[in-house]
Amino acid sequence: MNKMIPVGYTWLIKHYSLTLPKMSVEYYQGNHHSGIKTVEFGDSVRKLLPNRLKVEESPFEQLKLAIKYQGIRLQTLYVIFETMDPGILEDKISQTPTSKNARVIWFLYEWLLDKRLDLPDLTIGSYVDLFDSRYYFTRLNGTRCRRTRVVNNALGSREFCPTVRKTKDVKALCDIDVYELAYGKMQAFLEVDGLINANIVDRCINYLYTKESKTSSEIERERPDKQRLRRFNQTLKNAGMYHLSKQTLIHIQNQIVADNSKVEDYRTEEIYVGETKRFGSFMDEEIHFVGPKAVHVEGMMQGLLDTHNALMSDSDMPPLMHATVVSFGLVYIHPFDDGNGRTHRYLLHDVFKLRDKRHEFIIPISATILKNSKDYDTVLNVISHPLMLQLDYDLDEDNEFRIKIHNDLHYLYRYPDFTEHVKYIYDVMDRSTKFELLSEVVYLVTFDAIKRLLNENADIPENHLNNLVNILINNGGRISQKKRDYVLKYLDNQVLQMVEDKAVNLMDDLEKHSGVDIRTLELN
Repeated sequence: MNKMIPVGYTWLIKHYSLTLPKMSVEYYQGNHHSGIKTVEFGDSVRKLLPNRLKVEESPFEQLKLAIKYQGIRLQTLYVIFETMDPGILEDKISQTPTSKNARVIWFLYEWLLDKRLDLPDLTIGSYVDLFDSRYYFTRLNGTRCRRTRVVNNALGSREFCPTVRKTKDVKALCDIDVYELAYGKMQAFLEVDGLINANIVDRCINYLYTKESKTSSEIERERPDKQRLRRFNQTLKNAGMYHLSKQTLIHIQNQIVADNSKVEDYRTEEIYVGETKRFGSFMDEEIHFVGPKAVHVEGMMQGLLDTHNALMSDSDMPPLMHATVVSFGLVYIHPFDDGNGRTHRYLLHDVFKLRDKRHEFIIPISATILKNSKDYDTVLNVISHPLMLQLDYDLDEDNEFRIKIHNDLHYLYRYPDFTEHVKYIYDVMDRSTKFELLSEVVYLVTFDAIKRLLNENADIPENHLNNLVNILINNGGRISQKKRDYVLKYLDNQVLQMVEDKAVNLMDDLEKHSGVDIRTLELN
């Protein structure tokens, strides 16, 4: 049996008695002689270093090992630096001030804590990157710190700095052009001879925007009135038209929420997401997520906007990953009293379009999210679950269940790892393209083709004509016995038989060509 002695971040967390989220991969010292061995340990993984790699049991040496093997984990480093004696760093760094490891640790300490170590500025040595671009998405032209000779190529700022690791799965996504794939699927289907009328593409685009507006609200379990839906629909159509700023975000939020929830600034009180549970006469709140303290919101949101601006012009990050980072950043900061979820999903489209102007249509991701809500909750829990486990708070039942937060875990909100979120959004886009986008196109094409068939063989009033088309589609191209008398008011038996046969053949052909089972589509 392998002897396992914790090293790296695990050693540091234990040494300083810290309470931090468990890492999915932890490093330990093994008793074997060569190579790094992987051991399954419950629901996590342990990597065992060979015993020849002896690591000094000191905070500085363990920091070096942690960064080398486990990467730069900003949340963890913030808490470690806040706890450890800065004199340890000053002593060790002064011994080898020009080494890369020493300079990276030195820079991270001063950057994260906004505190200066008692060390003189470096005057020699070439510059080194903070994040290794082989393993992280970074800014291509970071900011040079003359004091430490480190290039800060992090995606964000001290106020808000997300990371996305270049795991094997994520690197495989880099070359996928989601919009090009979606456009290609739609165009390939629409180019079938004889199916298309002049306005089919415009109608598809219009309906996709309407669907996204409606389903984004349904995710929040809301039933907005027609005026609010129209406002949100128009807001989505304007995505990518404006520079992202605080005032733009406030304007977007005010278009999304009810009139009595409109705001002029970010929230100034604590906030949580939950639902009221009743147990007989007893009532309680089930809390799913608590936002960062209001005092941090302004700074974090400016950090989020700074991250966005940096990614617009200076990053190797693909547009959809950029959109993911910004949109999920907003949902965790939760800057508004209402509308955060819908603004978050709007930003996915907005930033995607800001980075890529080719977009003529919208991919209806909210419909996919709604149909697979457990997957959405799972990815949100990557950040929120460990946060909620550590958060100490009370609800004031006598004051509208207002929340009071006793411990400030701002670093868990400031420095999120969005690697899993990127994988999730690519999966959602893929499913939305395959099922939601193409289904809507197929439905409209089917509707138009059958309507044209009816028009060519009978004179039917427009309101009844649309109803007949829906009846035929809903029943696989045939008219049920129950509705036959209604249909025969407008078609004789011979024409009806011909229409049914052609409708069935048409639907079979469209299904074969598109891969979409038209008979299972919901009528819209």
